[in-house]
Amino acid sequence: MNESIPHLVRVGVLRVDVGAPVDGEVTAQGVHRSIPILGGTLEGEIGEGVVLAGGADRQIVHDDGTISIEARYEIELADSTIVTVHSVGVRATRGDHVYFRTGMRLTTLSDRPELNGQLFISTGYRAEKTVVLELYRLT
Repeated sequence: MNESIPHLVRVGVLRVDVGAPVDGEVTAQGVHRSIPILGGTLEGEIGEGVVLAGGADRQIVHDDGTISIEARYEIELADSTIVTVHSVGVRATRGDHVYFRTGMRLTTLSDRPELNGQLFISTGYRAEKTVVLELYRLT
């Protein structure tokens, strides 16, 4: 096996509860939007925890409907470890197909190399008031 070829390992699911979008400035890039993060849950191999209220998903909605995503929020694991999530991605609709992918860093002040020293990606979909993200570690 070639160690330079990355693989994906499913490590959990994030359910992020979100508030109503707040549209902001319109620029040449598109409409800037902020979506408050209200809570949620994490389940899986990397830990069980709750998404803390107070983060936000900052988006740019482009003229073609593609959405550039940058979210920052925190998760409190069952052992009280606080994990900071920084997620950058894209959501695009083409006909009936929705492409929703993000790259993620999960970091903590604790000595957790399985989080701090890894890259993650997610596939997602938006339910009514929740964003569901299947989380994978990139090996």
